[in-house]
Amino acid sequence: MSGPVRSRRGWWRLAKRVLPAFVLLGLTATLAAALQVREVRVTGTHRFPAREVEAVLQRALGTPTVAARASDLRASVRGLPWVEDATVRVSLDGVVSCAVVERTPVAVAVDHGPPRLLDRDGRLLAPAETPTSLLELDGFAAYPEERAAVLASVQALQRCWDGRLERVERLGPHDVSLRFADTPFPVLADPGDPQLLTDARKVLTAWMRAHNPAPLRMDARIAGRVAVLPAPALPEEAP
Repeated sequence: MSGPVRSRRGWWRLAKRVLPAFVLLGLTATLAAALQVREVRVTGTHRFPAREVEAVLQRALGTPTVAARASDLRASVRGLPWVEDATVRVSLDGVVSCAVVERTPVAVAVDHGPPRLLDRDGRLLAPAETPTSLLELDGFAAYPEERAAVLASVQALQRCWDGRLERVERLGPHDVSLRFADTPFPVLADPGDPQLLTDARKVLTAWMRAHNPAPLRMDARIAGRVAVLPAPALPEEAP
């Protein structure tokens, strides 16, 4: 057998050994590229921007789907202040899907700087777009526990005064100034004892029935006593 024929047969045997390895390597590379995270989808956002959730999840882009842990991504999403809960799924085709449950803003903190939305627990959520019809809280920035306590008493305060509360300003640990929608003056109260507003409302009703001008302020912080600051008398017209 001639030398060229033996050489061709040797190359063919080597090619049959090496070719499957190259094919397997190519298939592995193709499969690895196909199984990488390539897309992020976010649903459930209404009041807050979905882009903030997308920014958190985009760190998973380009990683193998088997290495992208849904539990870790969910924990990162829940780290956003306005996210109450989230469900995260990573599919084999490289898509991360996230369904978000938002916290509900019930008030606005106007202490310092831009107003910020608050949930029912007094948690700061995000900057508030102004104007807003939500309840305003002022002076509670350094007292988050008091802020949470005031928000928990809002319904009782409104029920006892029989009016919609628009603004609460902190005066002290147990003292606030309340502004109601139907009342043109502040009412001082103890948020821990809303029932005192019931007596204050009765005093105001009797005050107005006596044809007195609306007072400048009412104080309902002490049980059994309601203080009224009358408006100054108008000067009499010269004859």
